[in-house]
Amino acid sequence: MKSLLINVGFGWSATTPLFKTLVKNKYFTGWQNKESNLLGGSIQNYVYYYQSLIDKRVVDFSNSNADLSSEYIDMVAPVLKEHFDVKVTMIVRDPVRRFYSMCVHNYRKNVLGIHQNDYTGDRTRDEVLPYFRSMLPQARHSYVETYKTYSKHFPMHVIVMEKLWSDEEELSKLSEFLDYPLQKLYPNVYHDGVLHPKLKDQWTDDIPLPKLDYLLARKQMSWMYEEWEKEFDEMPWTSY
Repeated sequence: MKSLLINVGFGWSATTPLFKTLVKNKYFTGWQNKESNLLGGSIQNYVYYYQSLIDKRVVDFSNSNADLSSEYIDMVAPVLKEHFDVKVTMIVRDPVRRFYSMCVHNYRKNVLGIHQNDYTGDRTRDEVLPYFRSMLPQARHSYVETYKTYSKHFPMHVIVMEKLWSDEEELSKLSEFLDYPLQKLYPNVYHDGVLHPKLKDQWTDDIPLPKLDYLLARKQMSWMYEEWEKEFDEMPWTSY
């Protein structure tokens, strides 16, 4: 049976470096799109698309997977398991920093009209910070709710971005889950702090988030940290 890896991608959590890590380590051998954005629509079309790919291992890294309702996944899970050996990964990042990166991206794109591929490094922190502060009430993404949506149906491995790129043991755990040896991680701007020409979607972090803004945002988004600690009995994001 063909293996299907669904990554529940939260944008600005290093989903692209994770996908490129699989490419670099030849987890699949043919060309595959990172995001099909097909899950959420016709399940027949979804199955046909991934069955038609030549690889024995296929991957779906669509960020839209994190937005799907529990009711939809409940409905399609039996169909997916009928056609694929399904595994699910979920990569997460410090909620405040993830949301800040999203706000910087959206500000440049929607307010300044700069597409990420055209960004050349102009610094706009003074303008971005008021926008970030104004958007905080809209920070409602729940990692735990998404985890529960998928984990009741499929084997699931949660990846804390900060831990994966700083601890070799975490890479070994991911390899064990995938039943495939991953030797080396792809660069990650959020961890390395170096702008990478093939990771322009991560160039938001060239504008540092001031400590005071981080702490104030963390207080406003405290429910995200509290529910994570309650569910997983750990807190990976402990300091500025």
